[in-house]
Amino acid sequence: MKKIVRYADLLFGTLSEITSLIVAGHDKRLIFQKLLVCSLTVLDAERVYLLEIDHDRIIRYTLHGDPEDAGVQVDVIDDSPVLREWMMRETRQGRLVRRGGELGVDMSALSSHCLDDGEDTPRVIISAPLAAKRSMFGLLIAIHRDDGGVYAEEDERLITILADHAAIAVENALLYQKLEMEAITDGLTGVFNYRFLVSALETEIKRARRFRQAFSFVMLDVDNLKAYNDRLGHLHGSQALCDIAGVLRANCREIDLVSKYGGDEFGILLPQTGLEGARKVTERVVRAVAAHRFDGRRAGLLTCSAGVSSFPRDGQTVRDLIAAADRALYRAKRSGRNRVLTTDDLLAATP
Repeated sequence: MKKIVRYADLLFGTLSEITSLIVAGHDKRLIFQKLLVCSLTVLDAERVYLLEIDHDRIIRYTLHGDPEDAGVQVDVIDDSPVLREWMMRETRQGRLVRRGGELGVDMSALSSHCLDDGEDTPRVIISAPLAAKRSMFGLLIAIHRDDGGVYAEEDERLITILADHAAIAVENALLYQKLEMEAITDGLTGVFNYRFLVSALETEIKRARRFRQAFSFVMLDVDNLKAYNDRLGHLHGSQALCDIAGVLRANCREIDLVSKYGGDEFGILLPQTGLEGARKVTERVVRAVAAHRFDGRRAGLLTCSAGVSSFPRDGQTVRDLIAAADRALYRAKRSGRNRVLTTDDLLAATP
């Protein structure tokens, strides 16, 4: 009786935790960990797995032994027709109870791809899909040695309840991440938006001050977008902005931050980069835009001009750095376009 009460407390406690995770939109790995710990104990399993479908790969979460001592092992396993077919069949049929010989697949082949325990002992397997609405996230599996015992109907219901709650939590986590991303990205080009750029600049100023490092900011403007729109239409102009965003990202480092600043302006944050280093990066970007075939045939239909400022020499605030880069950009546009000027160039031109 005490065991039943303890299991019930664990089950309802886990469901409560998963519900909290649903509300908070937490990372799915935390959800999976809670799910496996509860499943191992409540289903009195020797071993539990969660096979997550992650695009074109399968991620396996494994837990066995004492749930208080053992950690969840996470690894990527080789996909295979055997495994994929089995997962899809389990998903279509819902919760299943199977003896090892009744799986309808070669158990040794399945073990090598999924169970990975190197044993041929017959097993009793129960599984339930993690599915919400039309999305299938994976499969929850609990395994017993086949010692004559079987999973009861109550266990089938329990594993289904656990899997269903986890699926809702995962769906919510993905939705939360999507909403977060939409809040900080430009809807047209997919790069970061102005609000996130300002936040990133503020963060970088604090970091650079702490470690006494320099960083640079680039303001980039599309030179002749209005004429391009007038000639080809605004749909082509919108696609051109998307293409330019792609060119910028392709020619910047992973740590650099590309953002949309205004209608036809982009901002680039270059961490740990001085003014001359930033000039070289920006010149490479500008050349790449000029070489891009926006109509699929000809280069040079659109070009960009850019201005570059650097922290701390050109300003101690976000406003000052943007203003300094904007002044250099204005001079680049006035002096012929399709070029890069830094705040050093402005000083050199001052009488």
